[in-house]
Amino acid sequence: MSKQSDHPHALSRRDFLAQGSALAVGAAVGAPLLIQNQTYAGPALSPDPTVVRIRSEGITNEGQIDRRVLKEMVEHSLRTLTGTETMVAAWMSVLKPDDVVGLKFNQSASRELGITIEMAEILASSLVEAGFDRSKLSLLEVPEAVYEETGTTKPHLGWSKEEASFGSGRDQLSIWLDQVSAVINVPFLKSHNIAGLTACLKNISHSMVKHPARFHENHCCPYIADIVALPKIRSKLRLHIVNAIKMVYAGGPEAREGHVWNANTLLLSRDPVAADTISLEELNNVRIAHGLEPIQAKNGLIKYLAQAAERGLGRAELHNVPLVKIVI
Repeated sequence: MSKQSDHPHALSRRDFLAQGSALAVGAAVGAPLLIQNQTYAGPALSPDPTVVRIRSEGITNEGQIDRRVLKEMVEHSLRTLTGTETMVAAWMSVLKPDDVVGLKFNQSASRELGITIEMAEILASSLVEAGFDRSKLSLLEVPEAVYEETGTTKPHLGWSKEEASFGSGRDQLSIWLDQVSAVINVPFLKSHNIAGLTACLKNISHSMVKHPARFHENHCCPYIADIVALPKIRSKLRLHIVNAIKMVYAGGPEAREGHVWNANTLLLSRDPVAADTISLEELNNVRIAHGLEPIQAKNGLIKYLAQAAERGLGRAELHNVPLVKIVI
């Protein structure tokens, strides 16, 4: 069992740095697990806010990703999140058997962070092992080699003929949304020079519109929340896997030298707002450990989290987000 701090989300500089040499197995005592649910019943209007955080110091070996450990992290955390005992049951609790599954990655800084290929191949393999046909898996923003390795379907690229209105603006939407019936969102965890943070919500919002540059003023508010709230997007979001094996803790969204931290962490949730709320806490812990100011809700930097919560996309209050902590 790993040692936990008194506050469920707090991490002192000493604890954070000491954690780098720790190697333990277990989940936080008292952290709630979801009730087992092996039958997909459609997207919840208010998704369960539980976030599973899993860490492993063994994920990297001489700078290389250990795929065996990464696979264990993905599968252990997903079974925990869904309260199931098998991966078939876990995937079927978030997906339907006839779903065309879209996996949305993030190509920005992917070369520098260097873990997209491993993550994509492990997720695709896990879904195939659970019974999903390779032809019904579509991976967006991955290297070309991934399609050859996994045998998955290439995404449809392009934009809708008509614009969609999302209240604060209008734009054409990605036709990829018409190709898939369910989306697994796999963002990186990075600071962002405009929004403050980029993880689940922004990885979806600004990639699904043709002219994302139009929607960055006022720290991307209220655009992030408004775009994700579109029924065509929101109704397809099933699972969010924040890839924080390596995070960009400063100078993001690009991965600049000296600003990448091996966090060795994945965050899983059905709730993108809750996942981003915990992601912000994780990011700030690293910033503090490096002598930087935390990214705070000043000057509207992370106002989009509160706006997303107001639109019913999830829960943004840190103290109300159930967090399950696992270290392997």
